[in-house]
Amino acid sequence: MPNQKCLACLNEITERAIDLSTDSKELREKLLKKIMEKTENEFDQIKLPDYSTEIFSIIAQETGTSDPFLEIKKESNKYFQDLVPKIVGSFEGKFIKKIIYDSFLFSIAANMVDFSTGGHSVDLDEIAQNILQFPDEGLAVNDFEKLHEQITKAQKIVYLSDNCGEVVVDNLVVELIVKAKEKEVFLGLKGGPVANDCSLDDFTRDKLPNSATETFVVSSSFGYNLHQVTDRFKELLVDANLLIVKGQSNYETTLNNLVRYPDFNFPPIFCILRTKCLVITKSLGVPLGSNVIKQMHPLPKEERAKLVEIVEWKDC
Repeated sequence: MPNQKCLACLNEITERAIDLSTDSKELREKLLKKIMEKTENEFDQIKLPDYSTEIFSIIAQETGTSDPFLEIKKESNKYFQDLVPKIVGSFEGKFIKKIIYDSFLFSIAANMVDFSTGGHSVDLDEIAQNILQFPDEGLAVNDFEKLHEQITKAQKIVYLSDNCGEVVVDNLVVELIVKAKEKEVFLGLKGGPVANDCSLDDFTRDKLPNSATETFVVSSSFGYNLHQVTDRFKELLVDANLLIVKGQSNYETTLNNLVRYPDFNFPPIFCILRTKCLVITKSLGVPLGSNVIKQMHPLPKEERAKLVEIVEWKDC
């Protein structure tokens, strides 16, 4: 059974998605009541973030709006495209390792562009105003040295992006690794609308530069639960020397996969995110609003044995 705090969050994102999907007050009220009752009735059995994907699917079917966050996604991508020259300018005179470190911190700043986490608000102007100072915040969980070592050793890297806006900076990170480190990097996106996550269509429509060796579809669901991913992702995962995943849903599903598939031969995995949720914050053992680069796999045997899915976190 999920933490009770997840119920309020699910209800909040349900209402937000419905409001963006239809102008009909009658349909809004009817649909909100239907989904909230379903969530409360099934709450003790649901898995996260699988259930969030189900909610968005129901809303799309009932309203006929498949991509309620479309305009938000376009605005977010444009906003960060305009910021790229400033970010790149800040790299001048720095060694490549410091540039890569800063680029990951910039990508964490962009991870705050999240419209599907309850209790979290987004102010693009504030992010833009403060982004050049963001690397100075540092990391509450700092496995950057381990990550940099793995990037240096790897030949094939799979990098899963998250939200629109954020993907612009992730794409910049990918470009740095491809060019400066001479690596093959495969950039994973969504196959269809999932809140404000970046899909392959969003990436193409907004004419983002294709810096990766290949840009491919991971899934059409929140995160990357192995039972929901594409065959192409599984093929890449088998050959990859490193998996880098961005955002809270990808952190959640990393835990899910490591717990549910203990015999799967995962490459080293690093999660990169900003904590925006008390349950995930508790799981990571950091304050709310923390910047995180965390190695998730491989772990010492005793640490791997302690891993639990997010739904098991009760005390927060």
